[in-house]
Amino acid sequence: MAGNKTEKPTQKKLKDSAKKGQSFKSKDLIIACLILCGVQYLVSMGSLVELMGAFQWVIAHNFEYDIHRYATAVLFIGLQLLLPIILLCVFVSALPTLLQTGFVIATKALKLNLGAVNPAKGFKKIFSLRTAKDAIKSLLYLTTFFVSALIVWNNKKSLLFQQLHGTPYDMTVVWRELLQSLVFTCLICIIIILILDALAEFFLYIKDLKMDKQEVKREMKEQDGNPEIKGRRRELHMELLSDQVKSDIENSNVIITNPTHIAVGVYFNPDPDIPSIPLISVLETNQRALAVKAYAKKVGVPVIQNIPLARRILKTHKRYSFISLDEIEEIVRVIIWLRQVENAGHS
Repeated sequence: MAGNKTEKPTQKKLKDSAKKGQSFKSKDLIIACLILCGVQYLVSMGSLVELMGAFQWVIAHNFEYDIHRYATAVLFIGLQLLLPIILLCVFVSALPTLLQTGFVIATKALKLNLGAVNPAKGFKKIFSLRTAKDAIKSLLYLTTFFVSALIVWNNKKSLLFQQLHGTPYDMTVVWRELLQSLVFTCLICIIIILILDALAEFFLYIKDLKMDKQEVKREMKEQDGNPEIKGRRRELHMELLSDQVKSDIENSNVIITNPTHIAVGVYFNPDPDIPSIPLISVLETNQRALAVKAYAKKVGVPVIQNIPLARRILKTHKRYSFISLDEIEEIVRVIIWLRQVENAGHS
């Protein structure tokens, strides 16, 4: 059955899969952003000497305060060190994920899925196309890391050897620079790998969501509605209309719609020898407007969608009132256009 899945996933399929947690996202891109921002934060931090002040304070007072005060001081130091980088990592990892998934929260993915621990499915994953892709990618990453380390070693080894007799502070500065150089060199070298991996992930994502023709037909049927249900709904709409309204619809020249909340019927005397002003023959809203639209199509009265005109008539007119001078020009244009279409169809 999987071989018959040749159709691209529909928008509904993509949205439903995103709610289940199956959406396109490049995890390696997220990790790269996380490493870049995390390392940049670490190397840009000021000296840690000021954070040692609390420990120096404890020693200077000969441990004369209680243990709770010491614990509070240590906790404060830990928060100063860890809280900023934790918040940064959460933000940097969450933002790219939300951008890639279109800010869709996968609530259904939080439910327990026993199928995920199925040994048969796990065995299939071992010999899947994604596994082969990840294996090749891991080899490329490993090669890239060694190349990056070699580049940094050749360019920075003199700086490293100069610090053999340096102070601890000087060595900290050097190691920060070496770490930053290594990470930046690695990220520059793996840019192409990240792009190729993102393209491969998108290809596999679409491949996993492909549908067969029966699924596409079933989905279209669900969206458009079952013909029997649509027919029954149309019958219920008809029951909303009185015989007088149905008669007014049949005598109307055109029905102007919103298209779902307003239905305006316009009657115009076709006899050129008898001058007349267009009349509002039908004026309904909401469910009754849908019923008017359905009945007009059934009896062959033209239905035209003109949202601004329908709204203006609803606000300024009542049923069985004549069209005002402000709207009569546009109404006449609609009627003339309808006659031209009818004449073109007869010729």
